[in-house]
Amino acid sequence: MKPEIKPLDRSRIEISGTVPAEKFESYRDRAIAAIGRRVKIDGFREGKVPANMIEKHVGEMGILEQMAELAISDAYPTVIIDNKIEAIGRPEIHIKKIAKGNDLEFSVITAVVPKIDLGDYKKIAKSTNKETISVEVTDDEVDGSIKELRQMRAHHLMHEHGHDHTDHNHANIEEKDLPALDDEFVKTLGAFESVEDFKTKLRENLAKEKTRQENEKKRITMIDGIIEGASIDLPDLLVDIELDKMMSQFAYDISMTGMTMDDYLKRIEKTEDALKAEWRINAEKRAKMQLILDKVAEDEKLEPNQEEIQSETAKILEMYKDAQDVSEERVRAYVTQILTNAKAFEYLEGLK
Repeated sequence: MKPEIKPLDRSRIEISGTVPAEKFESYRDRAIAAIGRRVKIDGFREGKVPANMIEKHVGEMGILEQMAELAISDAYPTVIIDNKIEAIGRPEIHIKKIAKGNDLEFSVITAVVPKIDLGDYKKIAKSTNKETISVEVTDDEVDGSIKELRQMRAHHLMHEHGHDHTDHNHANIEEKDLPALDDEFVKTLGAFESVEDFKTKLRENLAKEKTRQENEKKRITMIDGIIEGASIDLPDLLVDIELDKMMSQFAYDISMTGMTMDDYLKRIEKTEDALKAEWRINAEKRAKMQLILDKVAEDEKLEPNQEEIQSETAKILEMYKDAQDVSEERVRAYVTQILTNAKAFEYLEGLK
C-alpha cells in the first residue's frame, strides 16, 4: 500500500490508502475469530461458536467491517513509522469503499505535533525581564491582616465555647468581641516574641506574597508576548485535553466545598459544554504555553535532574498510596513535565 498523505488545517493530516483485495481477504479468518470471541449465541459456549454461525449472525457486512478494522490497524502504524509522522491522539477512520472481493479504500485523519515558530522569543523575554518589581506593604495592609486574624480567632472561640450566632462571616464580628492584640495573643500564632516582632514578620510575609504575585504577573506578560509573536497551528485535540484538565481541577475544587459538579451547573444554569465553550480561549492559551515551554526546553536542551524526578515522584506516590488508580508511570510523566516547565521558565527569566 502506497498511501497518499495530505496536510489539513489545525495540524492534522489525512492519510488515504488502499488494501488490495487479496490482502484484504486474508483478514477474513482473523475477523471471524475476533467476532467469535465476543458474540453470544444460544446453545454455544462463549468463544466456541462455529464460523458459519458467526457469518449468519453478523452478516457479510459485519465481517467486512471487522476485516477492515484489522487491516487498517496493521497498516496505520506502518505508515506512521515509514513516513516519520508524529501523530497524536486517536485517529479518525473513514471507510471509502468496502465490498467482498474488492480493494478496501480508506482514509485516516489524525492530529500531529504542530510545527512551532517561536519568533524572537529571547528578545521578548529580555524586554520583560528589564521591568523591575517594587512592592510596598502599607500600615493599613498590616493592620487589616491583623484584624482578620483576630476575627478568625474570635469566630473559632465562639464555636469552641458553644456560642451560636446567625452571622457565620467572621469579618462582621465587632471590635469589642475580638481578642486583645498583645504579646500573649501573638505568641499563640507562632514563634513571635512580641507584638512588634509579629508585625515585622507579618510585613515581611506580606511583601513576599506581593512579590510572588508580581512575579507571576510578569511571567504571564512574558508568555503572552511570546504567544503573540509565535506561529502555532494548534490542533483541537490539545485544546480539548487542556479543557478536560481544567474541568477535572474545577470539579475537584467544587467537591472541596461539599458540592457536586452537577449541583454547581444547576445553580449557574449552564451545561458542561457551555462552560467549556467559555473556557476555550483560556484552554488554547494554556495549550500554546505548554508547546512553547516544550520547544524552549528542547532547543536549549533543558532537562530536570533524574534524582529530583525520582524524589518528587516518590512523594506523590506516598501521598496517594491508598488510591487504586494512580500509576507510577503517569506520576513520573507529570513530575517530569512540571520540572521541565520550571527549567524553561528559569531559562526565560534569566535572559538579560
